[in-house]
This record gives sequence, structure tokens and C-alpha cells, in this order.
Amino acid sequence: MVSESEVFDQTVAGRTVGASWAVAEAAGQLISIGQERRWSVPPGRRPSAWIKVIRDRNRPCKFQMVMFEHVYQRQRVPAGCELCFKVKVVPRTLRQLMAVHETGEQLPYTYKCGLDAPAHATSGIYGAYFFLDGLPAAREAYAHVRKAVNAHPKLGPEVPVFIKRGCTEFEIHCGPSDQYIFSDETRQIEAQLLPLVDDHLERPESRLQRQQTLLYWIQTAYRLGDQTYLDFTGGRPLYPPTVQYSPEAPTTAREANQ
Repeated sequence: MVSESEVFDQTVAGRTVGASWAVAEAAGQLISIGQERRWSVPPGRRPSAWIKVIRDRNRPCKFQMVMFEHVYQRQRVPAGCELCFKVKVVPRTLRQLMAVHETGEQLPYTYKCGLDAPAHATSGIYGAYFFLDGLPAAREAYAHVRKAVNAHPKLGPEVPVFIKRGCTEFEIHCGPSDQYIFSDETRQIEAQLLPLVDDHLERPESRLQRQQTLLYWIQTAYRLGDQTYLDFTGGRPLYPPTVQYSPEAPTTAREANQ
């Protein structure tokens, strides 16, 4: 197994790990914390597009995306993601997204729900993801998620639920997920680098952060024409409607003066 000092000299995807690490720092995805070979992962933007609930274990997804984007340069899937499978629910409206969030609260799985719309690699507006370790576990969870979605009065059998592997970006750049290849070299590199990075796990959200996220959902639903956002504003529109004018010739004195 390579040592910590040797790992930065290894060449991956045409450049050394150390050079890739420097690129990640320049991109703002890693921040040096003032000690030799110690970094942190900066927090995501606020408001976040996602509400996340950690139930079984916390996964170092931010670290793995640094590996994928910068060290592997989108040519390899991180070894730490080998067993990552997700049960995805596809709500059609904000009303359904909130219902899926309510459903997730009753299930024992780590999950996130929120906006797919801002993501460049994902099709759709809303999404909910239940995280599992391995395909057998995902298949077992699928049965429970599907049953809960079917039974919810605001959801039902017409709401899509399916199993996917890892992040969509992986399949876009590395091909079908059932053909991924993971090497001991990749496992060793990640084993040496992960302990050098602080703050790579998700932090619990504060009440204020959740409120900011909910407002972001409402604003996005309004912007995309999803009128179910009114369920969460007491029926009040975010903004007054614009005045619309008749394309016909004026028929009243008031119209003639406009």
C-alpha cells in the first residue's frame, strides 16, 4: 500500500495527485487549513436545494466528488462509491415533494429530497433519494418506499420510483453503472487522502437553514409555473399578477386612454 507521502506523487489520469489536489484548491472545492497536508471541504451554497436526513451512516460524498472531478478527472468512479445505490422518487409538484419528505420521515433510511432543477446533469424539477449500501439492500428498501408512496394520499402508484447507482455524473462520463470497474489502486489512494480532509461529512441543518431551503423550493416552484406552491404560502401568490391587455381595439374610454 502506498504511503501518505507517496500518494501525492502518483500519476492518475495523466497528472500527479498533488497537481490535481492543487486544481481542486484553485477551484475552491478544497481549502487548506494552515497545517501541512490538512484540508477542509467548504460548505455548500445557501440556501441549499436539499433537505438531508441522516439515519444509518454519514457518507463522504463531498470528498468523493473532489476525487471524481479533480483527481480522476471524470475518468473513474471513486472506489468509495462502489456500493452506493439509491432508491429515487420523482415528485411532479412541490406538493408531492413535501409529501415524499413526510414519507421519508417515517422510513429508516438516510435520504435527501429537494430540487433536481439546478443540477446540470439531472433531468427533472424535484427528486428524493434514499441511500443504501449495495443492490440487495436497495431492492429491499425499494419495496418499502414504493409501498409508502403508493399509500400516501398526495402521491400514489403513478409517482415514479426506481433504483439507480451512484451519481448521474458518473454514468454520463464513465458509462453504464453496471459496467464500472474499481481497482485496488483507487481504493488505496482514497484511503490515504480521506483522513487528510476535514468537514467531508454532512452537518446537521439548523432550523433557519431548513426554512431557507423551503423558501428556495417555493420560489423555484413559482418560477417554473408549479402552482402547488400556494399550498405553503397560505394561498397568497409570491407576486401580484401582471396586467394583461386585450389584443382587440379599445371598447371603453379607459382602454382608449391606455
